[in-house]
Amino acid sequence: MAFGKKLKGMAEDVTLNKNVGTFSYWVHRISGVGLSIYLIMHTIVLSSAISSPETFNERMGQVQNPFFAVLEILLIAGVVFHMLNGLRITMTDFFDCSLSHKKLLWVAIVLFLLFMAVTIFYQIPKFNPENYMMGGM
Repeated sequence: MAFGKKLKGMAEDVTLNKNVGTFSYWVHRISGVGLSIYLIMHTIVLSSAISSPETFNERMGQVQNPFFAVLEILLIAGVVFHMLNGLRITMTDFFDCSLSHKKLLWVAIVLFLLFMAVTIFYQIPKFNPENYMMGGM
């Protein structure tokens, strides 16, 4: 029951405070949880190298497809947003930039979009079936 109340309170917070700060707050937390989950899965996949090189190569071959290419783009988006927003929060908290926190958020968003454009450009080859076993390049 306590978890349900907490979720209800979080939903109310989002509906009451519709601004970029609230959006940034929630995306930062969601990206942090997502990156934590990814780290666990990444460790499991890499631990297959302990068994044998063949097992590792087989596991890596399973993740060379368009579905995982999309997941890689989402991973990079999560890392980049989390990093840029974390830097923005640090600047706001420790360098007395609280009056310009909205400007800093927009700078972070523009940098995020530029970085993602470059990322998607370099990920496009991974959607070609001929490149599945080559890591996209």
